[in-house]
Amino acid sequence: MASPTRFLVVTSIHPPTEAVLAYADRPDWRVVLVGDRKGPVSVSDPRIDFLDLDRQKSLGFEYPAHCPENHYARKNVGYLYALSRGAEIIAETDDDNYPLPGWGGVLDFAPSAVRTFATARYFNVYREFTDVEVWPRGFPLREVVASRTAPARVKRQPAKIAVWQELADDDPDVDAIYRLTRGGEVRFRAAERLVLERGTYCPFNSQNTFWSRAAFAALFLPGSVSMRYCDIFRGYVAQRLFWQQDLRLGFGPATVRQLRNQHDLMRDFADEVTMYREIESVVNVLESREPVGTMGTGLVELYEALAAARLIPVEEIVAVKAWLSDLRRLGLES
Repeated sequence: MASPTRFLVVTSIHPPTEAVLAYADRPDWRVVLVGDRKGPVSVSDPRIDFLDLDRQKSLGFEYPAHCPENHYARKNVGYLYALSRGAEIIAETDDDNYPLPGWGGVLDFAPSAVRTFATARYFNVYREFTDVEVWPRGFPLREVVASRTAPARVKRQPAKIAVWQELADDDPDVDAIYRLTRGGEVRFRAAERLVLERGTYCPFNSQNTFWSRAAFAALFLPGSVSMRYCDIFRGYVAQRLFWQQDLRLGFGPATVRQLRNQHDLMRDFADEVTMYREIESVVNVLESREPVGTMGTGLVELYEALAAARLIPVEEIVAVKAWLSDLRRLGLES
């Protein structure tokens, strides 16, 4: 049997959940379960590659020494593991997202004709998939009201897709303010896929996300911001990098349903405060730069600019450079 080229990376403090086992049942995907200080010490299921902390340290990568424990950024080690085993597509999700029929099926990263949306800067993609007023975690709060009617220029054209972000039904990835003040289940309609044009941002997360090989360098999750912010921070940085390589971010309908693990919503809110306050400043820094060279060198350049603006600790640059060093050893960056 041929080795898989499609890997699903999940981090968890639990033994394999029903959701994780459902992904493991997919014969064309290999599940990588990344452990942490909390959680199982072993997993015996042969369909799952389990990386406990000791194994993470033994893989020969430079990055793990710079990754905090008990943090979502441990997922970076899972990405490197998948890359070292020849991944062509990397998917990611969480252990409380259950796959729906069609998950991980046909993934066209070079559609010949796809709806492409362009706005002045921010576009709430959720409005194309539901009439309920809901916004993705990381969407700038001052833009929520304006996004109800913000005009968008729509064309149908070919695109090179870096990432497909597919949605999650029932309890989608929204911020704590939404959950505390509105809440309730959301079911997205099966609308046509769409792509964002250069210059148009929408946050994307790690809930149900498919990365093409061309985008692998931008997978890096920062370990110096909260776990409620790190994938959103990454997503904005990644979009800026995609455009420099003539790549685009795409969104598709829900292919998972989230039965969310127990959360303290006020704690989520506290963990998201920096995101609410600073995400527009992050975008302003990204817009001030024109990263050159490969995606990996551009990643370092953007993190250096963000550190200079005091939006990320300077120590994160060391981790980013270690990540780039590992990519180069794997032959993914020149």
